Amino acid sequence: MIKALAKNNFIIFLIFLIIFSLIQSYAQGVSQQDINNEFDNSVSLFNSGKYDEALTGFNKIIIDYKYNSKTTASEFFKAKIYFELKKYNQFKFTAEQFAEAYPNSKYIDEVRLLLAKYYLDIANYYNACREILFIIDKTNSSEYELKAKEIGDGISAKYLNDTQLDRLNSSFNSSKVKSYVLLQQGKYLIRNGNTSGAKNKFEELTITYPESAEYNEAKKLLDYQYSSEPAITVIGVMLPLDMSSTGVYNSQPAAEILEGIKFAVDEFNKLRTDKIGLLIRDTKKDIIQIKKIKEEFTSLKSLIAIIGPIFSNEVRAALEEFDNYDIPIISPTATDDDLTSLNHYFFQANPSFTVRGKIMAQYVFYVENKRIVSILNSIDGYSPILAGSFTEEFEKLGGRVLKKESFKNDYTDFSTPISKIFNDSLTIEGLYIPLSDNTVTPFIFSEMIKYGGKISLYGNQDWFTAKGFETAPEISNNLVFESDYFLDFTTDAYKNFNELFNSITGKDVNRNVLYGYDAAKFVLTAYRNSGPGRKNLVDKMTSGMVSSGLRNNISFDERRINKFLNIVRYRNGVFELVDKFRLSQ
Repeated sequence: MIKALAKNNFIIFLIFLIIFSLIQSYAQGVSQQDINNEFDNSVSLFNSGKYDEALTGFNKIIIDYKYNSKTTASEFFKAKIYFELKKYNQFKFTAEQFAEAYPNSKYIDEVRLLLAKYYLDIANYYNACREILFIIDKTNSSEYELKAKEIGDGISAKYLNDTQLDRLNSSFNSSKVKSYVLLQQGKYLIRNGNTSGAKNKFEELTITYPESAEYNEAKKLLDYQYSSEPAITVIGVMLPLDMSSTGVYNSQPAAEILEGIKFAVDEFNKLRTDKIGLLIRDTKKDIIQIKKIKEEFTSLKSLIAIIGPIFSNEVRAALEEFDNYDIPIISPTATDDDLTSLNHYFFQANPSFTVRGKIMAQYVFYVENKRIVSILNSIDGYSPILAGSFTEEFEKLGGRVLKKESFKNDYTDFSTPISKIFNDSLTIEGLYIPLSDNTVTPFIFSEMIKYGGKISLYGNQDWFTAKGFETAPEISNNLVFESDYFLDFTTDAYKNFNELFNSITGKDVNRNVLYGYDAAKFVLTAYRNSGPGRKNLVDKMTSGMVSSGLRNNISFDERRINKFLNIVRYRNGVFELVDKFRLSQ
């Protein structure tokens, strides 16, 4: 009774406020027709794209005319204008104020959609989905509900993980939202090969929310996916994802590598009945966390391999923890030279610096047919390792390194080392320059120009991002170098792969994605072609089997370091793939 009286009093007060505002407007010489005209003119300006002029009109209605029949609509258009102008701070403030002040407005669904689009634009996918769920929860419009669910499907599939979806589920009490999120969680788990987890979500949905709009789809997925559910084999993933309290991965490289791994597993699972599951764990760059992951992974008999970590220091910690276990571990990116000596089950998909030097030496000797070369290397970083490995391998093959000159990464004057090398310009057949800092290349080119004649130039993948090529085309057009990645964006293979990847994840393929994809594809290919058990998998992985990748091929022998590198040529402003070269014995 008291609540009813209070509600009636509020309505009476609101009517009084509107009447009072109208009286004041008339007293000021402003009629309702004047307000309507101002509003219609502002809407016309908005539709013509004259946003600043429209904003002036709407602000006049909001501020000068006090509260009136067009205030709410004007506030709505004000938010839309800020969004169109990409004045995101003003938009966010105005839209959130609107949602709080007018939760039952006929414009509230549109404002929530704008907030979702805003969060998508700034890559805050968790909050974007949250706004969508508000619409599903509160809207009275079937049209807006269907539109919200369509957008929510895309956000969930492309950007959110199970932790984020679970957190969103617990944030709402509405059965409409909970049934919708449960369906998204089940689909997420299917995409990641966790069929038993997906089954649990679909069963929870069908049992708890039998009247929901999602019931029929969940029932179909249950009937289709699990009529004869196979046992799951698990691959562990340990990456420094640095997950926040809201489930967001703060490490972009690790998150992109994970996307590549998941895509490879999804690709594999679509073609087989014996599905592979992923058990994804965040190392948080913390040795204590790695110890916890070790306890969990080693307790699982169904776990056949581990992908990760990606940084050499974390790899060291993991190899020490897993030293007494027979689980093969493959790092997509670690490059330190001694890692395979620390654990007999560790595989390095990214060639070490010593192997890189050897591969370049073999290519120069066997393919380029050079027998006498000189070397110019930095004394900093990994450049000395590359130079030493190249020299050892080249001379072992029967070649001769005539001169070895060095420099520091802060050099700007290369006259001395290059003059010493070019004193033998009639004798040497090539010059190997492994970089560890590509900022020196303009100074190297500048000095080499002085000596005129062409010379074959060889290097490492730091030349990919070097500068100054266009200043010395007669020199740079003779450059050939090795790289652990090469993406030819013009090929049909890349275009088709990227199109499919984008359709599923909403993202484009990049170098990090392919580090994860290639490593996972190798493990899955070996698993598909080996007998059951970890020992058979390890035997297959060390058999010399070649897994062809978009970024690079992968092949191991008993030394467990990838034997492939891309050989790349620079020619007239374009990098061209020459070969995917395999290190011989």
